[in-house]
Amino acid sequence: MAKRILIIDDEELIIKTLSKLLEREKFEVLIAKDGQDAMAIVEEENFDLIIADIRMPGINGIETVKNIQNILKSKKLEKAPVIFITGYADEKMEKEAKSLAPIDYIYKPFDMNDLLGKIRKVLG
Repeated sequence: MAKRILIIDDEELIIKTLSKLLEREKFEVLIAKDGQDAMAIVEEENFDLIIADIRMPGINGIETVKNIQNILKSKKLEKAPVIFITGYADEKMEKEAKSLAPIDYIYKPFDMNDLLGKIRKVLG
């Protein structure tokens, strides 16, 4: 069974690029364009990894991941591993994101092969 990855990002180019890359590697990809969509998906679906943008309209990626972790806890499921991606260097947000113990915190633009290597390492 394919490992499932939830991508949370409001940038269409990032979504398309990551989706194609991950699907080519035989991962199943779920997409949320904002925090609300992500939380709705988590209520209905299970996944093995979250890739979340930090800055999004509405609920930012950090708050979204906190909410997702609470949803998973209420469903008695383990926290999903997280990779945060961001196009903005903000020390306060980076510190807050890292307090959630993500696998990585990556700045855009990023090397797709590097990201894929990190995903493979986590998901086997």
